[in-house]
Amino acid sequence: MIRKVIVSKNFAPAKYKDLELALFASSVLERMVDNPNFPNAADLIADLKINVADFEVCVSNLQDRSRVDTIVKKDARKKLEDSLQNMSIYVQQACKGNAAIVYSAGFSVHFRASRVGPLERPTNVKLQVGDSKGSLYISCDVVKRALFYVVEYCLSPQRPDSVWIQVTSSRRKILIEGLISGQEYCFRIAAARTDPARIWSDVIKSYVL
Repeated sequence: MIRKVIVSKNFAPAKYKDLELALFASSVLERMVDNPNFPNAADLIADLKINVADFEVCVSNLQDRSRVDTIVKKDARKKLEDSLQNMSIYVQQACKGNAAIVYSAGFSVHFRASRVGPLERPTNVKLQVGDSKGSLYISCDVVKRALFYVVEYCLSPQRPDSVWIQVTSSRRKILIEGLISGQEYCFRIAAARTDPARIWSDVIKSYVL
């Protein structure tokens, strides 16, 4: 799997107490201002600046612990969390998978495995006479990220209704046995991982001894 950079978007009280959130938001604000990685963040920065200031005032006023102050603080916190959410979404889009850019904005990241699509077409495909009658080896160069290799073969000439027989192996050099001596076959090979799609090599032909 390829690791995908994900900007952390969790700003809930379970993760950040009020003072911690105020400090975190202030750090993000400081890092975002004049950050060359984010040239289109002016409106988001302005919104975050207002909500950081409002929330800091509300937290300070909580010393009196009045019911009204608590309600106002919760509302200010919600607005600040929304500002951070909007900023994190923008950073996610702007970073293009570069964790260093995310860190430059003051956010943290986590990594999520994403599915690897079809692997590259195998190259340098070769056939070699096997150790016994009716056998041969097929091989190719290493394909990055491959977990296994798939070989298909059929009788030559290849037709639309040809029946392909499949052999899989963790190795890139695969022994094919049980072939008809003197018969010509068509062969192709693909590298595989978790994606079911296959990008096959060019078909190569050979007579079997």
